[in-house]
Amino acid sequence: MAKSLLQQVMMKPEKEKQIIDTKSMIEKINSGYIAGRGTEFKTKKTFAPSTLVYNHGECPRYWYLAFSGANFEDNVDAYAAANMSSGTMSHERIEKAIEGSGLLVDKEFKVTYNDPPIFGFGDVLLEWEGEQIVGEIKTSNHEAFEYRKKSNTPKDYHLKQLLLYMKILNKGKGVLIYENKNNHELFLYPVEVKPEYVEWVDNTFEWMRTVRKAWENKQLPIKNYRSNSKICKGCPLFNDCTAAGAGDIKIDSLEDLREAL
Repeated sequence: MAKSLLQQVMMKPEKEKQIIDTKSMIEKINSGYIAGRGTEFKTKKTFAPSTLVYNHGECPRYWYLAFSGANFEDNVDAYAAANMSSGTMSHERIEKAIEGSGLLVDKEFKVTYNDPPIFGFGDVLLEWEGEQIVGEIKTSNHEAFEYRKKSNTPKDYHLKQLLLYMKILNKGKGVLIYENKNNHELFLYPVEVKPEYVEWVDNTFEWMRTVRKAWENKQLPIKNYRSNSKICKGCPLFNDCTAAGAGDIKIDSLEDLREAL
């Protein structure tokens, strides 16, 4: 007897046999993002601007341990690793566009300093109206991008990184180049040297010299944060730091730029 339309709609469809275990396949693909990551013993020789201005990089104890040699734990998940990979590819694409526009002077260039020892890579050097400008490329999701654009403000640590490069390269102007990951729209935040920026950069250089001197004298800085703080929990040297002991000398964390303004 033919079923009514209502009966056919209300009937539960038979569960189809899955051709492929897609959940397991997704997990397997995601494992590829973190392949080769994990814990690695490293010894840092220099301060890195990109690390210095973000979370644990502001901690003097982190740099002491990094200069001494420590186990760096990379605990990022597949999604964070994929996001970083996507950012790298976006950088390359934007750099290529800048080169095609005729504005590019240099890209992925070394940025070094002797005292204090600093080593990093700048994204782009641009030629604009007869002047060379340091450019840093940053990508963000739609919501964060719209906030940057509407508020006309950069992320604090992005600005600090750019200011360090401007100091080392002796450039009076810089620009943060933000891209919306959703639609590739660009927002530029221009930066020009001003007294409060100079003061923060000079204080930061002195802070690095103080931290480096403590390491040379084998004086371990005491902890400035609780172990359950965001900075400590996200630090790649958390376990080595915990095992290192109380410390010998008090050095304040790196001054925040907003506090200096």
